Amino acid sequence: MSDNFSNHNIINDNVSRTWIKIEFSLFLIGQIVSIPCYIFVLYHFLAHKITRRALHNHVIIILLIYNFIDLTVDLSLTMTYSLFDIVSPFSPIVCLLWQFIDYGIWYGTISLMFWASVERHILVFHSNIIRTKQRRIILHYIPLLFFSLYTPILYFYLIFLYPCDHVFLSTHVRCGSLCYFYLAPIWFIYYDTLAHYTMPILLITLFSSILILRFIKQKSRLKQAIKWRQCRKMIIQLSLVSISYLVFDLPYIIIVIVQSSGYPNFGSEIITPYISHLVYVPPIVVPYATLLSLPRLKHKLRSLLIWKRNRRIIAPITVVQ
Repeated sequence: MSDNFSNHNIINDNVSRTWIKIEFSLFLIGQIVSIPCYIFVLYHFLAHKITRRALHNHVIIILLIYNFIDLTVDLSLTMTYSLFDIVSPFSPIVCLLWQFIDYGIWYGTISLMFWASVERHILVFHSNIIRTKQRRIILHYIPLLFFSLYTPILYFYLIFLYPCDHVFLSTHVRCGSLCYFYLAPIWFIYYDTLAHYTMPILLITLFSSILILRFIKQKSRLKQAIKWRQCRKMIIQLSLVSISYLVFDLPYIIIVIVQSSGYPNFGSEIITPYISHLVYVPPIVVPYATLLSLPRLKHKLRSLLIWKRNRRIIAPITVVQ
């Protein structure tokens, strides 16, 4: 996440240790219960050929992978730092990896959500324009590739290859600011915040809302189509995942916008200890939001439970001769 607003990177001495411990415990519980859900949902998407090849699932699969990396690496290091006020484990490679995931991969999830909110309009209301292979490459695979790799490639260069001197501090979150931050032109700093975070979140809100309104308005026409149920599932899937981001990211965005509008102290007492860490909640919630949109969910869960139960009752048979 951007260093443009330094209050996100400075320890707030007014935060009670009790709150930090409660927050750590809640995030730890969230991690523990989310990892099995990630495994189940990713297995569902990747193991079944029809589900894996469905165009509307491609962006969700990559989004789940990126969020899983954020959950297991970025959140773990962040909450360990919050609890102990020190980076642990501390080494240059850990610092670089943490910075890359916190910027390149985390911004990648935002970019993917933005593209998902745009692409759903094509898949639901204009699916005829991607029927040919050439059009699918141009309108689906190329944009998907771009929004998946743009920020990871950009921040890989800025973190690992940009010509600047790295200074790693074990007493600073993410081992301190990225070294390019002190050398980059001011226009890039604003571009970084607006193009990679603020605008995508606002546009996700806009396109997702318009999608739902269009769906409601054209419901009677869509009901006559064969793909009515599929369209409804695609919209439910996007809505649940979008809500996961909007609920926990919009408060931070609103405070950032107000601070940038001439009120630098607005929300300063709550953004560091409370609001800024809300952006780590979506990686915990996203797999469950995706799980709820799976078709025949009850049947799949029942089959999994029955398989586990049958596996437990199998016992070796002794043959007496």
